[in-house]
Amino acid sequence: MTPIPSFIYKKSNQVAMIVFVPIFALVFINIYRPLDFDKIDADFLSWLNISREMAVQLITILMILAGMSVVAISRSIMGWYTDHRNKSMSYVKYIAWVSSEILLMAAIYTIAAMFTDTGKDVMTLFHNSLIKTVLILLIPYVMCYIYFIWQERVSQLRVMRERLAENETILQAAFVQILDEKGEMRLSVRRENLLLIESADNYICVWYINNNTPKKVLVRNTMKQVADQLANTRIVRCHRSYMVNLDVIKVLRREKEGVFIELGVEGVPDVPISKTYADSVNQWLVG
Repeated sequence: MTPIPSFIYKKSNQVAMIVFVPIFALVFINIYRPLDFDKIDADFLSWLNISREMAVQLITILMILAGMSVVAISRSIMGWYTDHRNKSMSYVKYIAWVSSEILLMAAIYTIAAMFTDTGKDVMTLFHNSLIKTVLILLIPYVMCYIYFIWQERVSQLRVMRERLAENETILQAAFVQILDEKGEMRLSVRRENLLLIESADNYICVWYINNNTPKKVLVRNTMKQVADQLANTRIVRCHRSYMVNLDVIKVLRREKEGVFIELGVEGVPDVPISKTYADSVNQWLVG
C-alpha cells in the first residue's frame, strides 16, 4: 500500500493539529450552533442550578476538552507507532485512523446530546452527532493538511535554492572570470586550465589550455585592474607584465638573468619573476 508523506504525521504538525482543531471547533460551535443546545432539558438545568447560556458554554467547553483529549491521545499513539516502531502510515490506514477519531468523538458528543435532547433514542443521537462531528472536523482537518503541504513545499523550495546557491558558488570557485575594462565578462576559464596572463599595451593576453592545446585571447584591460579583480586567488602578479597561476607551475629555474617559471606546456613562454614580486610569489608558494 502507498504510504502517505511522512510530514503529515511529523511531530510538529501533529502538535499544530492538536492545538488548532479544538480552537476551530470552539469558534465553529459558538458561531453556527450545530448541536441542539436549545433543547437542554429544564430538569437538567435545574439540577445544575445555572442558566441555559452557562449550561451551553459548560457543555461546549467539556466537549472541546474531550475532543482535544481524543486528538492528543490518538496523535501521540500515532507518533509512537510511526517513530518508535519505524512503521510507515499508508493512506488506507491513516483514513481508518482518522475515522476512528471521528467515531470516538461522535460517541462522546452523543453522551452530551443525551442531556441536551432527551426526546430521541441513542442511535438517532449518535447518527446526528456523527454527521455534525464530521462537519465540525472536516474543515480544520482539511485546512491543516493544506497548510502542511504548503509548508513542506516551501521547505523543499528553500532546500533547492540553498543547493542551487551552493552549486553556483562551487561552480564560480571552479572558474576564473576575466573581465574587460568595463567590468563585463569576456572569458571564463577553469582554474586548472588557466596558465598565465601577459600584458600587451592596453590589452592583456590570457593563456589557457583547451583540448590539451595552449590558446590565448586578447582582452582590453590593464594588468593592474586584472590583478585587483583576481586578488586573493592563486593567480598572482610575478612581474610587471605577467601574472601566473601558481597551481600549474612545474619548475622554478634560476639563471643569471633571474628566476623563471616553467609551466611545462609546449608553445607557452617561460615567465620571469621580478625582484619586486619575488617575495609575494615565494610567500604564496610556501603557503
